Amino acid sequence: MKLGEVCEKIYNIKWKETAISYQYIDLSSVDRETHHIIESSTIDKTNAPSRAQQITQTDDVLFGTTRPTLNRYCITPAAYNNQICSTGFCVLRAMKHIVLPKWIYYQISTKQFSGYVKDTQKGASYPSITNAEVLNYPFPLPPLSEQERIVGILDKYETLVHNTQEGIPALIAAVQQKYEYYRERMLTF
Repeated sequence: MKLGEVCEKIYNIKWKETAISYQYIDLSSVDRETHHIIESSTIDKTNAPSRAQQITQTDDVLFGTTRPTLNRYCITPAAYNNQICSTGFCVLRAMKHIVLPKWIYYQISTKQFSGYVKDTQKGASYPSITNAEVLNYPFPLPPLSEQERIVGILDKYETLVHNTQEGIPALIAAVQQKYEYYRERMLTF
């Protein structure tokens, strides 16, 4: 399947028709290492940048199309439901009866997708890829039950590698703490 065949249409905000404030997710809001939204700014119709147009929903996958090889992508947490993101993102909203949002998230994290982006992007000093080109990316789509099984395994690895409470970083911190304790004990008798 192609991404565009399993993603819903997204909508832009009509700034003239709203009087409330929103959290704005810009390209720099997404951490390139953890793939999480690390910061946002508050905007309204008086101070919204021209790129602040797309309405996000929980579980939307955001992929940065400007300088796309920087790998700015994330899955939108509930805290950013019905908030605004930059048009610098391609918003991938899964048709959940066909594909899991996390399946899309993991697909755009693959070397195959990175290669596709590298081959497809245009421009030298300010490379980019269009939303249409992102949505044209072909990827494997097993049944939902198989997607759930694979996503469950990948989530466990993500926790192991990145979670500072449970994963490898926590283990490293514990070993470092134990080393420091024994070093002090051995050197001070």
